[in-house]
Amino acid sequence: ENYCFFCKEEKIYKNFLCKNCIDRLIKYDVEIYNDYDEKNLKKEIIYYYKSDIKNKIREFKFKDGIYLKKPFASLIYDFLDKKLLEKIDYIAYVPSSKKKLILRGYNHCKLLAIEISKYSNKPIFENLKKIKNTKSQHFLSLEERRINLKNAFEVDVDLTKKKILLIDDIHTSGSTVYECYKELKRKNCEFVWIVCLCGVM
Repeated sequence: ENYCFFCKEEKIYKNFLCKNCIDRLIKYDVEIYNDYDEKNLKKEIIYYYKSDIKNKIREFKFKDGIYLKKPFASLIYDFLDKKLLEKIDYIAYVPSSKKKLILRGYNHCKLLAIEISKYSNKPIFENLKKIKNTKSQHFLSLEERRINLKNAFEVDVDLTKKKILLIDDIHTSGSTVYECYKELKRKNCEFVWIVCLCGVM
């Protein structure tokens, strides 16, 4: 428990990681444009998806590395603007399809959201659902990604005057989080704050 959750060799410095592993994380420094020119949308990416964190996210998602929810959620929470967080009503997460949940056994983004909820005392939003089994995004072009995810998500409650923090692990094209955002907005959500742990150039 006292050793780094990444290298498992050095003592924990902070965020469940040793100083060496934290120092190897590369902050995402590409300017993030409001791609969709939406006034009630804010999007942030914390680190580049490369080296140690890339390998650990793969373990987290595909190799039952559930223990990694602790360092990842801690890193995200430390990054968050606490004044903005105070105004948030719910913490949401990018949902998985039923097929993927059965295959994997858990939704890794939900695990992150639950941990962040514990830090912030903000409730989890469970009403954003994935209602379509989509193809894996990995090998699709940008246009194919948009088509693949169209109408894939559904919210079944009214969100008038509500502000939501939406958590995702990897930002590639932005298609997934934007489709989630569109559905939240369709249900009258006042503001959506998208925070992605990592971004792909």
